[in-house]
Amino acid sequence: MIPTRALVLLILIAVPTLIFLAAGSYAIWADGSLGWVWWLITGCGLAALGVARVWRPATAAGRTEHHLNAGSHWTPRDQQAGQVVRDYQLRVDAFTAEQLTDPHFYVGQVQSLALDVTRVYHPEARDPMANLTVPEVLAAVRLAVDDMERWMLESVPGSRMLTIRHWRMLRSAPTWMERLSETAWGASMLLNPLNVVRYLASKWSWDSVSVQVQSEILGVVYLQFMRQVGMYLIEMNSGRLRGGADAYRATFHGRSNDKAGAELAPPITLTLVGQAGAGKSSLINLLTGTAQPEQDVLPQTEEVVRYRWTAGEPPCSLTLLDTPGYGEEGASKAQQRQISQALKESDATLLVMDGHSPAREADRKLLEEIQTYFQTRPRLRPPPVIGVLTHIDLLSPTLEWSPPYDWRTLASPKAKSIHDAVDFAAGLFGNALVRVVPVCSDNRPGRAWGISEELLPAIVGVLDDARAAALLRGFETQLDRDRWQVLVRQLKQGGQALLQSLMEKRLAPRRGNTDVP
Repeated sequence: MIPTRALVLLILIAVPTLIFLAAGSYAIWADGSLGWVWWLITGCGLAALGVARVWRPATAAGRTEHHLNAGSHWTPRDQQAGQVVRDYQLRVDAFTAEQLTDPHFYVGQVQSLALDVTRVYHPEARDPMANLTVPEVLAAVRLAVDDMERWMLESVPGSRMLTIRHWRMLRSAPTWMERLSETAWGASMLLNPLNVVRYLASKWSWDSVSVQVQSEILGVVYLQFMRQVGMYLIEMNSGRLRGGADAYRATFHGRSNDKAGAELAPPITLTLVGQAGAGKSSLINLLTGTAQPEQDVLPQTEEVVRYRWTAGEPPCSLTLLDTPGYGEEGASKAQQRQISQALKESDATLLVMDGHSPAREADRKLLEEIQTYFQTRPRLRPPPVIGVLTHIDLLSPTLEWSPPYDWRTLASPKAKSIHDAVDFAAGLFGNALVRVVPVCSDNRPGRAWGISEELLPAIVGVLDDARAAALLRGFETQLDRDRWQVLVRQLKQGGQALLQSLMEKRLAPRRGNTDVP
């Protein structure tokens, strides 16, 4: 949208000019109303100057509605590229009107931005853009152009009448407005020399205000243009456009009526990992209300089992994967294979840890393996990991157990022990955990605590991130699964077109030599 400030100033500038042109300068002079018209023009000019000084223009950093925001499905590498785009947007205040109305300037900006964004994805490549496919580039161009067209039609007043000639006129708008104004003032001063005072007041106000309005309008167009181009450069380099613009929109924007988006977003999978004895099974019992597994989850595993669970408001269907518990020294090779297979299907993870045990090395190694897995697969979004501290009833003083506990305010010795355990785990694992929550998963009456108070809100809080991870994983799987089918279809269509062309060439000479009786 055009900034409200620019619209107000534009109206203050345009009103007296339109009145003057509509009424006609001669008619006004002949009627004896020239004086109040000049006062109207001068008054609007002074009002515009006052508004411009009190209502300061927003800088590029302040025009947040036009900033590039991270997509919900973006990976950490995409977010890094997004910062590159935002840096380009912040440069708008340094550009002149001549640059912002020159098509060649925008072409140069796009080329420079495309190279810088691509380098984020291929930092060591000599030619980082060489591996992009032609369909990806075409899809990025199409999506950016479509979005800019929609923005111009919906958000820019009078855009349906805006021509290239009008756009070029914005470059010199303050200049021709100044010339028009001086011509009118020159004529008025011949009729009344006292108008020189009004002329000086008008010139003092109009010049600076018209330049500010010009800069704001052109700046908004540049910001929006770089936002759309930058977003689709990121989608292009991420590989999400290799299936074409239609497949991308159907999945991430819901602009298609087909069922691709629904099919690519399977129910959220929540994986529980942790050491043996950490309390995963009892935790699942409390979450699901039953310990009966639905079925073996994966053919490659023997101990990973699946549970169905519904959480959140509105209700969201989740699949819980209970993985085999590993020892303090870490998981065995068989357990590693099973846990790794489960994590490949995971959209969010619960790292279950015994709250009164200091043994965390095996958990730290597991988190490193998860991070390494997704670092080597940057097209996937890492699932959020919640740390769950169990057995907090065994923290000192062990005989004190009278939940609920306000452990954030250290209201009692037990609350302080819970706070210290949570703080230690959060500091040990850092950003690898989005949150650490304390629970007691003892099934005995009066012992369970923290499930509805701490764990459920934490799980609901990461559902959006988990959905994004599931959507992106499903989309990548779909593209990889369909690539051979697409290739076969392309070869079939290409072969049919070639055969038809050959047949037409062979039949053409015969048709040309046919004698008509």
